[in-house]
Amino acid sequence: MVKRYLPPMAAPAAAYALNRFLLVPLTGSRLLAWYGADFLAGGLMLCILNALLAAARRPPVRRVLPASLFLLGCGAFWEVVTPLYLARSVSDPWDILSVWLGGMAMLLWLRRFQA
Repeated sequence: MVKRYLPPMAAPAAAYALNRFLLVPLTGSRLLAWYGADFLAGGLMLCILNALLAAARRPPVRRVLPASLFLLGCGAFWEVVTPLYLARSVSDPWDILSVWLGGMAMLLWLRRFQA
C-alpha cells in the first residue's frame, strides 16, 4: 500500500531538484526560489503523511478539511516556530499559502488518479 505513494512523492522531489538546480540558477527568479519550493513541499508533505498512514494501515487523508488543517499546521510550524531555532530561516506568511496550495494540488491529483 505504501508503494502507491512513491510515484507521487517522486514527482515533487524531482520537480524540486529541477527548480533548485536548473530553473532558479538560470532565471534568478525569486518566485521560483521561494514559493516554488514551498508549493512542492506541500505536495510532498501530504504524500508522506498518506504513506505513513498506509504503513499504519489507516485510511489516507482524502478530504479537504483534514488535509488543509495538516498543511496549514505544517506551514505555520515551518514559518513561525522554525525561525526561532534556525538562524537562517525567516518567516513569510505567503509561504504558508504556498504549502497549502501545493498540498491541495496533490490532494486533487491523488483523488483523481488513486481513487
